[in-house]
Formats: sequence, structure tokens, C-alpha cells
Amino acid sequence: MKKNVLTILGVVGVIAILGLIFMPREKLKEMNIPFVGNEKNKENEENKGTMKFISDILPTDYKNGYFYIKHNGEEENIMYFDYDAKKEVYVCNKPNCKHDSDSCSSYFDFAESNELFYYNDALYTLNSSAGGVSMSITADGIVSDTTGSPSTIYKMKLDGTDKEKLFTAPSGTKISMPFVMKGNMLYGFLEKSKVEEGSGHTFTTSVTERKLVAINLSTGKYEELTNGLHASLIGTYNDKLVIQEIDYIKDPDSFGDNTNAFRDNLYNSKTKIKLFDVETKKEEVIFEEVFKNIESMQFYKNGIYFIGEKSKNLEYFDFATKKEETIKELPQSNMELGTTIDDKILVYAYKNKDAKVGASYYIDLKNKEMKGFSLKDKNEYLVEILASNDDYYFVETETILGDVYTTWAGTKQQDIIGTNYALIKKADYWASKANYIKMTNAK
Repeated sequence: MKKNVLTILGVVGVIAILGLIFMPREKLKEMNIPFVGNEKNKENEENKGTMKFISDILPTDYKNGYFYIKHNGEEENIMYFDYDAKKEVYVCNKPNCKHDSDSCSSYFDFAESNELFYYNDALYTLNSSAGGVSMSITADGIVSDTTGSPSTIYKMKLDGTDKEKLFTAPSGTKISMPFVMKGNMLYGFLEKSKVEEGSGHTFTTSVTERKLVAINLSTGKYEELTNGLHASLIGTYNDKLVIQEIDYIKDPDSFGDNTNAFRDNLYNSKTKIKLFDVETKKEEVIFEEVFKNIESMQFYKNGIYFIGEKSKNLEYFDFATKKEETIKELPQSNMELGTTIDDKILVYAYKNKDAKVGASYYIDLKNKEMKGFSLKDKNEYLVEILASNDDYYFVETETILGDVYTTWAGTKQQDIIGTNYALIKKADYWASKANYIKMTNAK
């Protein structure tokens, strides 16, 4: 079974309760909300027959604005930042709408974690955490597992209307990002899992079954392609899926709460990079290495970039030539790879256990030059790229954190109570010049 060990790395945060706004259809048109009938993106028209990798950590490519889901307790709304108007609006065209019921095109009533993505002039939502099992904790601290409602995939127009359910996962399973789209086909991993309690009120999620599937979004049916308990999608290459798989020395679930033993097992196990042909269902292992030697790794265009544990070199393996080369000697060891976009890759080091970023640089992958990078927010995190077009990046400039409090488990936590966004010219971003074009959040 595949285990996500929460005691190694935890990411917590609660999205703020944000206000509602009224914005009539005429105003939305002025702000370039992409209602059906607007000119389509030619790039996406051309890409309907090619594979596209969809991930929640990669910048989206809609050119006129940025769509995302705003979480508000048990309610969620689809929001849109218009680059021209520099404002955030609800994806809703109803006058006097309160955006709190199914009558609103932006509204979701799922008390779950929804994911949103744009593909070929349409919006898709994935209710990824509904399936599998859920964990409930009583006032007495008693933990129980329950089978959640099935994961679902919806498609809608860019104005949020004409929502259509395309796929419902089998009971007790879920599908989540990342995955690959090609026309009406979605390729991803369908998995079953369970929650286990360790010592000291720690919990781990164990995946008991994981299969690569091809989902036909036109029919709602799917086909199992191959097993992949310890595998994940990392990209596409020559119309094939790029898969990273860990070949563990020992069962990772055999170590219980011994995180040191779990880590040693992981770091000494082999990582395989495979190419999977969805037509023939054949796979090829194109690269293989011990995990610790490619600890921080990313696929980009035609190969993988990686940094090994304690290594000071950025390495590259080319899928076409099947050759490995050193791209750059880094200023220090234990550096991590950040965003890779526009033939540039960020590398950085953490300066403390709170994940604050210390030294950071970017490397131009064309000429292999390395320069310092210092564009950080007030919390000392790198400014994250969320979307891009030809001239600008849409970035998250500030995460506003609430006061520190103690959870029921005795851990310290801060909730996210607000987020600020902006546009920035690409040249300014890489020059670490904070010349932000600020966006106005909905109120």
C-alpha cells in the first residue's frame, strides 16, 4: 500500500470566509468574463487532438483571466479574475444573486475539496476527496472511517452555466489530479484508500489499490489500463504518458510510526520513469535511479531535471537521446526545484523547519546561466505563479495568516484568512522586481 505520511510533511490551512458581490451580466461582459460566443482561444482549438497534462501546481493557460474555486465553509464558488478589469467576480450572470444556492451558476454545495481546471474552452470540476474513505472524529477523539460519496467530474461553459455530470467514480474510489486530457478522454489513477491512526493522535492515509484508467467523458465509462500502486503521472511525451513509479525495497506500510525507517526505505528504493502508450497499453522504462539520487525531480518538455540528496548539481536526462548531463553546479547542497516555465527553472533552499525560503535562484535552461531570485512574500515564501499569458504572470503575492492556535491534537496551526493577487510582467518576475499590477478581490 502507498502511504502519505502526515508526520513527515503537513500542509494545513483553511480558506477564509469571503464576502459576496453583485455583478450583472452587462458588467461582466465589460470585464471580459468569457461568455459563450466570445472568440475562442486558437491555441486550445489546435490542441484538441494532443495530450495535455493537468495539475494543481502548474500554471493554467487561459489567456484572459484566472478561474479558481473559493472555499467558504461548506459552500464553494467559482471565481474569475479578469486581467483587463483587474477585478475578481463570481462566475454568475444573475442580477441580485447571493451566490449561496444551486440557482447560482458559480455555486457548489459540496462539503468536499473540489478542483477546477480549464480545457478546450470549457471549465471542469473534479470532486476528488468525496470517494474512498473519510475520517470523522467525535468529541471523545474516537476516529471512524466511512465510505464517502463517489468522486464526480462536471463540465460547464465558461460562464458557469450548463453544468453536466460526465463521470461518477465507483463507490469507495476517487480520482484526483494530476491527470492527462486528450479530447474527450481523461487518463488518471483511480484509487481506494483507508485511514489509520498512529501514536500521539497522528493519522496516515493508506492507498490500498491504484489503477491507471482511461475515462471516456462522452459516455461516462472507463477502462482499466494497468496497475500503479506506487505510480503517479508527471507529464506527457510524444503522445505517451510519463509515469514516475517507486519500486520499494520493503512494503512502506510495514514501518508503522517509525518515520526514520520509512524514509530510509524510500530513499534507498528505486525510482522508475516510464513511458506508457495508451493505444497499445505497453510501457517502457526510460530511466531508473535510486530515489535519493533524484530526490527533487521535475519533468519538463523532453526530459527530467533533478537534484540528488546532498548533491550540488542540477542534472538532466534527455528522453530523446537517453543521455544524462549536468546542467549547473549549484551554490549549495539540499536545494529544491521550484516552478519550471518559459525555459526557466527555480531552485531554492529552506532556511528553517517552518519552510521559510532562504537562498533562491533561477536557471535559464537555454544558456544554463544562473541568477539570484528574491521575489518573496511577507511570509518568506517564493511568489507563486498561478497562470500565464504571452506577457504576464498571474501570481499570488501574499498569503494572510491568522493567529497561531492549538488544535485538538495539541499541534500549533495558523489558518489562511486571505490571499492577495496581482499581474506582473514576465521580465520583472525573473528580475525580482515587485512591480505588481494589483487585483481587486471580491467583497
